[in-house]
Amino acid sequence: MAKLKGVFKRFSQECETADRHQEKELETRYYKVSLDKVYDEVKRYFSADGYDISSESKDHGEIMITRNKNPKMFLIATVVSTRPMHTAVDLKASTDQMVVGGAYPKLKQEITACYEALSKEMREAEK
Repeated sequence: MAKLKGVFKRFSQECETADRHQEKELETRYYKVSLDKVYDEVKRYFSADGYDISSESKDHGEIMITRNKNPKMFLIATVVSTRPMHTAVDLKASTDQMVVGGAYPKLKQEITACYEALSKEMREAEK
């Protein structure tokens, strides 16, 4: 039964992070940096070639991004302050495109790549 569930998950067209996620690499990331600094870094990361920031609300801590490369994706980055100088980042990626072999691995790869780049920058900022 678990293998069958894994096959269905592979073809899921959305992937998101959570505080307590079954997959360790998809857990919410926390940084000991101000909200403004993390928010600006997330925005900078998604300002790169291949991404378009379609909407943002700093008051709500949300940035909506479309990815133009294949597979095309819609991403939502949520940046919230949990305490002074403690900021959490959650990501959700989804696609409408059919991907041979399933979309979930590509969506997960997109989220983990963002988290890796963000963690690298935030480690420098925490020093």
